[in-house]
Amino acid sequence: MEKKLALKILDAILISSRRKVKIKTLKNFFKDLNLEELLAIAQKRYQNFGFFLNWDSECIELVNRPELYRYLVNFFKFEDNELLQELLEVLAIVAYAGPISLREINKIRNKESLTVLRELLNEGLIKKEKYSYKISDKFLDFFGFKNLEDLPDYHRLRKELKGED
Repeated sequence: MEKKLALKILDAILISSRRKVKIKTLKNFFKDLNLEELLAIAQKRYQNFGFFLNWDSECIELVNRPELYRYLVNFFKFEDNELLQELLEVLAIVAYAGPISLREINKIRNKESLTVLRELLNEGLIKKEKYSYKISDKFLDFFGFKNLEDLPDYHRLRKELKGED
């Protein structure tokens, strides 16, 4: 396979994947090519895009640039889809107040949230531990954050949601 075609295929794999892609799998797929070289070329091409390659020794994925977070949230707020708005609302509550129980989320929203939580669990953006919900690594990677404290106004909003003074 020629390098130009391999780069197109790599782009398609990374854009189509909803999960991290294993480096080992990519090496096996592109066995006749230098994967490190392909990744370096792809990373350079993505410099002016709204996303970048994020990888470690085991996995790789495309993630959004952190500086675009507010624009993404604002864009999705303008969508007419009520469920999408509910997803973002619950996601924000879990991000800023988590770990948090279903009962606490329902109290903050003043409505039932179980269906929305299930959808977020299915998408892998949150995870459930015993009786509480918290943000997953996929959420951090998707929005390009290293940790929750990188979220805008994290400490102030966390205090508000937790009812702390």
